Amino acid sequence: MIYRYTILALLLIGIVIGIYVFQFYVILGYKISNKPSDWVDFSDFVGGLLGPLLSFLSFVLLLHSLKQQNKANTILIEEAKNNRKNEKFRVFETHFFNLIDVQRASFNSFKISIDYVSSCTEFNHVDGVIHIEDYIQELRNQGADDDVITQWLDELDRSEKIYNTIRIFCNIVKVISERLTNDNGFSLNDRRQQYHSLISLTEFSQLRMVLIGIQFLDCPQAQWLQNNQEFVTVLKETGLDIGLY
Repeated sequence: MIYRYTILALLLIGIVIGIYVFQFYVILGYKISNKPSDWVDFSDFVGGLLGPLLSFLSFVLLLHSLKQQNKANTILIEEAKNNRKNEKFRVFETHFFNLIDVQRASFNSFKISIDYVSSCTEFNHVDGVIHIEDYIQELRNQGADDDVITQWLDELDRSEKIYNTIRIFCNIVKVISERLTNDNGFSLNDRRQQYHSLISLTEFSQLRMVLIGIQFLDCPQAQWLQNNQEFVTVLKETGLDIGLY
């Protein structure tokens, strides 16, 4: 761009001098003067013509430079925003995966004791979730409503294993909702991706236990998850839903 304006300036100088030479030397037949005063007059004439033109070119070049500077500043601002966003996301990822590890370790110690007619049997991990589901289905077959199942779960969860499962899961969802906000430079799509990641990284049996807790437990975490429409929408997209039991 600078080269173009330089060439234009040189072209204007050449045109002005060329017109002067053509008019006085070629057409009128004047000879090149040896008098200093004539050359002073000539320089004044050329300067008077070229001064405004070159000043205008300088003004245009200045405007172009300001435009380029503003463009560069805009790029730098966007890069700074992206750097801040990336740094926030790195902090989020560290916290997110730490909570995933905590959730996994907590579920590895998950166990419940179910009272049958003549015995009390303890079930660990996946078996515990399966037996809870089976017993809920048995209660449903007997005509039990949600209140009956909630009461049974409260009695079953004296060691708060079920509550702890839903509490940790709720904390992870809150981290996604509260840290990846629009105000922090993130979007709904960013949060949706992390909800999908959470569901994918959570053991399926543990996820079913969370859904049972959301549906039946009377606790703030269950209510908060039910009211988080972004999370519930992603949950439905994966083929799951609240209220399956």
